[in-house]
Amino acid sequence: MGRPSKDSGSAFTSRELALGADLSLRNFSLLHEEGLAPKALGADRGKGSHRLYSSPALAQSALIGAVHLAGFELLVAGRLAQEFAEEAEMVRGKLHSNLAAYLQAPFNPTPGRRPWSGEGEDLNLEDDFWIHNRLQNSVVDYRRQVAIRGDMVIDIADHEYVLTETHGLSGVKIFSPVSREGLAASPDYRIVGRGSGARIVPITDEVDSLDFSADAASAARYKALQEDYIAARENAVTRVRINVSLAIRNAFDRVLDDRTRAAA
Repeated sequence: MGRPSKDSGSAFTSRELALGADLSLRNFSLLHEEGLAPKALGADRGKGSHRLYSSPALAQSALIGAVHLAGFELLVAGRLAQEFAEEAEMVRGKLHSNLAAYLQAPFNPTPGRRPWSGEGEDLNLEDDFWIHNRLQNSVVDYRRQVAIRGDMVIDIADHEYVLTETHGLSGVKIFSPVSREGLAASPDYRIVGRGSGARIVPITDEVDSLDFSADAASAARYKALQEDYIAARENAVTRVRINVSLAIRNAFDRVLDDRTRAAA
């Protein structure tokens, strides 16, 4: 099967997902064997290098690589990225690349207007890699390997407590359904155990019900869990910070550069 066009933004090979994540093909194959690789297009059709993947899959692969780079074992990185990708798919359709920020001020000198040429082409604003490609040849001040306001950040305390926050908005409190006071970061998961047997436990799985108005015991339990996460974050011996959005944009950069070199 031929290499997808660099402008398609729709399909990526296993090699490109590994490249974007800065992983070896061997490690990517291991993730697939363990059921932790991103889902392939067409119900996982094909084998090995013949599988094709979507832009959200490339984003998930980028997160795996970022967590692994932070010092976590590959399979733990795969499990954590899988949890975040599945949650993102349900809530907003994809992991947060924050590329939409480049369509606004101060990066776009004409905020509210499309900053690239090609008036006759079909817009594909739901595809982050498509947007990424268009930004490269536009009037936008696209900044490689630079964190920007609004990036999604994962904060892991003592390799166990996993919280999220937004880069550049440290003073803004995050809503809590069980407390009038906002939180400094959003408690999301705990990494339980080590090695191949490690589990990712969502905070929502540690209460009997999420109907806090009707279940006072669950509300109290959830509030206590949130306090545990925040205390662990504040009193951690080690904290790992992972800029998810930047990792995704870096992965897009690597793949685009690779396709550009191949087409030259």
